[in-house]
Amino acid sequence: MAGVPLTEAFETAAFDSGLVAGVRTQINYASRAKRYTVGPAVEVSLPFGLALEFDALYKRLDYNFSSTVRPGSFGTFNQEQHNIVSRWDLPLLLKYRVRTFGSRTPYVSAGLNTNYIVNTTQLSRTVFTPSSGVPVAQGPPVKTRNPPAELKYRSAEGVVIAAGLEFHVHRLRAAPEVRYTRWAHENFRGIQAPAGIQSNLTGIQSKLNQTEVLLTLGW
Repeated sequence: MAGVPLTEAFETAAFDSGLVAGVRTQINYASRAKRYTVGPAVEVSLPFGLALEFDALYKRLDYNFSSTVRPGSFGTFNQEQHNIVSRWDLPLLLKYRVRTFGSRTPYVSAGLNTNYIVNTTQLSRTVFTPSSGVPVAQGPPVKTRNPPAELKYRSAEGVVIAAGLEFHVHRLRAAPEVRYTRWAHENFRGIQAPAGIQSNLTGIQSKLNQTEVLLTLGW
């Protein structure tokens, strides 16, 4: 099974504190999620046109974080982070094949979905630029596998519905479908508003509505 998302993985925002006590802070989040989904699917046929389907779908949900702090005329501190995130979605669906029209069979399915963040990697770098304008030399980015501060829940549960159409091309069975998942809560939520900005703003947050187009190939 493979597919592409129709919705973004994150909502992101940028903040600028303005000058507060002689210090100005700017923060920016940017989604870098990879626009693909891939993984195996297993189906067990049941009577009355029903079937049970279990999928294991892999996604990459990368994002960037950057901050700039200017403490008056002292200079500028720039911090950059690239977060690499691997997630598996594990939906269990009950599928109903409506009826066959020639060689095409429309179907609908519904069930439960669970995701799990299996791996996070962070590449970070801090650069200081003095007021003279010449950046202080820095080494390569620091690589860590510690969970990023924005990761609140490694797993989330949701409900999923889908509709698709099965057909055969020679001996190959193809089934394109549109699938929608509503998550109960987000995996990521970053509240890192700088001083002087209201704290209810969120720099990055997982979207709870997920829509994607998937294609299953089998025999």
